[in-house]
Amino acid sequence: MEGGKTQKKSSPLSLQQFVSITTPLLDLEKEAEISSSISTGASRNLESAQKKGSTYSQFETGLMGKTLLEFQSTKGDVLPAHKFGTHDVVVLKPNKADLGSPALGQGVVYRLKDSSITVAFDDIPEDGLNSPLRLEKVANEVTYRRMKDALIQLSKGVQKGPASDLIPVLFGEREPTVAKKDVKFTPFNSNLDHSQTVFYY
Repeated sequence: MEGGKTQKKSSPLSLQQFVSITTPLLDLEKEAEISSSISTGASRNLESAQKKGSTYSQFETGLMGKTLLEFQSTKGDVLPAHKFGTHDVVVLKPNKADLGSPALGQGVVYRLKDSSITVAFDDIPEDGLNSPLRLEKVANEVTYRRMKDALIQLSKGVQKGPASDLIPVLFGEREPTVAKKDVKFTPFNSNLDHSQTVFYY
């Protein structure tokens, strides 16, 4: 209390406010992760990036449609172990370009095979596809899609399931309540000893 005035307690965010604030923040986080991956790549050695599996070079293209490009090793071999997965966001660069150099394009991994990686592009790069290329992984689309789907479900209101009673409490729409009867704890794993059962309880 200062000068005889009391500080007002701020009201909690409503569910709709939370969703409307968080959705653009997820977009910002995704862009920041991509930007960070690209800028971090500028300070890395190409050989070490390939060893970590976040970069693969020596590709050539095979057009699979308007927006799908299939990348194969110039040696025609099975691709070595890597960390690329479907829905990963990748950037395409000339094989000999520095790690921090501008990308020819940005896309999402569509399909993985032993000897090729297919990437979906919004805009197919017009230049630079006739020489050896490389792909650099910068983010994973699935993570952001799942978080956005969760926000959409929240905005619609959760009517069923274990979270249906919890969400109104979290957003200050309802006071928490105590169960009217004791709930007996029964562990899923019947092989737990007494100390583990007490710990979980």
